[in-house]
Amino acid sequence: MGNGQSSSSSQPADGRAGYVDPEEQARRDRQDKQFGEAMNSNGVRAYQQRAAEDAKVNAAAAGGGFNMDVDAMRKLQPRWQEIADKLSDMVRAGGQLKIVPPPADDPASTLQKKAADGHADAYVASLQQQEYAKGYALKLKDAIAKYEEQDQANTSSLRKQG
Repeated sequence: MGNGQSSSSSQPADGRAGYVDPEEQARRDRQDKQFGEAMNSNGVRAYQQRAAEDAKVNAAAAGGGFNMDVDAMRKLQPRWQEIADKLSDMVRAGGQLKIVPPPADDPASTLQKKAADGHADAYVASLQQQEYAKGYALKLKDAIAKYEEQDQANTSSLRKQG
């Protein structure tokens, strides 16, 4: 081959880049048609199944980034709500610490009362930082509701498709 072209099948016979001879184009068209027919019959089921799986994954991801069984969420949600309620009770009780009067009307008792008040403030502040328990209980409740909503939507969609 004196012109620098190899005789490989990827090189067009007439030297034009991108040229596909009519026989090759006809072969490609037949393959495309066969592929399209196969996709229409077999692919539809695969795409429907994949779409349902994607919907479940998206619903789970919207609730926190990991998959959790809805039954596990239903068991955990009341426990987290109980923790949140106990923390709220502790905040209320901690607030009561500041109304305790000093034991006597002297400088030492005044210092003791200031220290006790400072501890009460720190205690209540630390409990209030634990607001995540309330938030987590609420997120679990929302995730359960979203899951049930998505489950109903999937059921309706499957009924419509037959």
